[in-house]
Amino acid sequence: MSPRRQPDGRPEWRSVDELLAQAIASEDFATLPGKGQPLDLSAYFASGPEHRIAGKLLKDNAVLPQTLQDRRAAEQLRTQASQTLATQKEYLATLKTKICAQAPALCRFFPDRPTALDALGLPTWPEYFSEPEGALLPARRTLLDDARRLAELVAAYNRRIEVAIAEYLDSLRQANACVERLNQQVAFSRHLPAGLQLKTSDLTKAEAQVRTALPPLTPLPADLVQRLAQYYKAAHPSLWQRLS
Repeated sequence: MSPRRQPDGRPEWRSVDELLAQAIASEDFATLPGKGQPLDLSAYFASGPEHRIAGKLLKDNAVLPQTLQDRRAAEQLRTQASQTLATQKEYLATLKTKICAQAPALCRFFPDRPTALDALGLPTWPEYFSEPEGALLPARRTLLDDARRLAELVAAYNRRIEVAIAEYLDSLRQANACVERLNQQVAFSRHLPAGLQLKTSDLTKAEAQVRTALPPLTPLPADLVQRLAQYYKAAHPSLWQRLS
C-alpha cells in the first residue's frame, strides 16, 4: 500500500496524533473486535514471538520461569529451615523433660552438692540436676543403671542439637544458592525488575544465633559408672571392712 501524497506529489507524513484523530473521526475505534473487553495477556511472559511461545509452554505445563522458580525455592527453603528448627525445639523440650525426670535417680542419694560434684568430677552443678536429699543408696546395680540411663539421655540431647543446627544451616545454604542464581539473572537482564532480588542469609550469624537459642547440656563424665562404683564402695564398706 503506497503512502498518501500531497498535491505536488510529495509523500504525506502525518504524526501519530494525527492518525489517531483521523481514526476517531471516522469511528474506526467503534468497530474494533473485542472492544470493551479486558485484554488476555495470560500467555505472554515477555515480548517477542519466541518468548511468547516459550511463555505459553511454561504456563500450559505449570512451570515457572527460572527466576521465579529460584525465588520461590529460596523462600520455601527458608520456611523449611524455620519449621525444621521449630520441630527440633519441640523434640528437645520433650527430651529435656525426660532428663529432668531421670536426674533424681542419681542426685537424691548425695548428701549435698559439693559431695556430688566431687564424686562425679563435675566443675559446676548441671541445670538439669535435682537437689541432693541424702536418701539411702539403692542397690548398686540400680544406681549404676539409672546413672547410665541419665548419661545416655544427656548425650542424645546434645547430639540432637547438632543435628538440628546442621539441618537448619543446610536449608539456609541451599536457599542462598537459589538467591545468588536469582540475583545474577536479574542483574544481567534488561527486562527483569530489581524487586525480584533477595538478600542471602549470613550463615555465620545464623549459626551463632541458633547455638545461643539451643545451648547444650553439661555432659556427664565418660567414667561416670566407675566414679559411682567407687563412691558406692566408700559409702557401703564391705562386712570385713566394717569389722576391722
